[in-house]
Amino acid sequence: MKLQQLKTQLKQQFKLSNVDVCDVDFIIAESLNVSRTNLVFVDEISENQHKKIMRAVSLRLNKMPVDKIFKKAYFCGLNFKVNKSVLSPRQDSEVLVGKAAEIINKKQLKTMLDLCTGSGCLAVAINKRTNIKTTATDVSARAIKIAKQNAQTNMAKVNFVLSDMFKNIHQKFDLIVSNPPYIPTKDIALLDDEVKNFDPMKALDGGLDGLKFYKIIAQNAKSHLNKNGYVLLEIGFNQQQQVKQIFSDYTFIECVKDLGGNDRVMVFKI
Repeated sequence: MKLQQLKTQLKQQFKLSNVDVCDVDFIIAESLNVSRTNLVFVDEISENQHKKIMRAVSLRLNKMPVDKIFKKAYFCGLNFKVNKSVLSPRQDSEVLVGKAAEIINKKQLKTMLDLCTGSGCLAVAINKRTNIKTTATDVSARAIKIAKQNAQTNMAKVNFVLSDMFKNIHQKFDLIVSNPPYIPTKDIALLDDEVKNFDPMKALDGGLDGLKFYKIIAQNAKSHLNKNGYVLLEIGFNQQQQVKQIFSDYTFIECVKDLGGNDRVMVFKI
């Protein structure tokens, strides 16, 4: 079968099903195990290749995200294994990585703690960019297992600790980063099927007001930070003022916007 013919058919089908047509190229490339740029050199596909593509297409049309279909996600130019036990990395979170690397390099910070690490994407990406001594925690043993694999795959040096927030953390750091669950419990039912049906509830649910974990961090971070330590937090697009109030005992440095122009990363200092 001609690949271009199939691609055209699938894009029409995705458009009618209100699924991102850009996913077609991703699905085909991953199914054929070639880069998306090299798809232009593929003319014919075999019957088995066609079946493999169509199996993935069927899952995608049933709202399964492509990263969960292929159990991989790309973040900050790195390859991360993902499954139903971890939140898939979002492109917006790359803003936090960039800001963390900037502060680490400028202030010559030596140690970092990543809370709610999930897939390990923040810890691994920041460690790769800066070589900062990195510790990362998660309450989920399954998430820690995936994060360890991602650190090994990307040759990052991260110490992973199974811990409910600060519970099993007994040392101090120059920097604490976190992308905690921040969706209010009542709003989870309103999320897209691709999120609420395929990302773990623990990674989404931020309690009644969505601010549960920011409060825990604000209450505990000072006792786990060295002098002049920093806190970097990913937030929901409408949470800046609430989080700023929660961290009123800290010095607010800035709020960084994501690629869509939404408030995304808050920077505090003690």
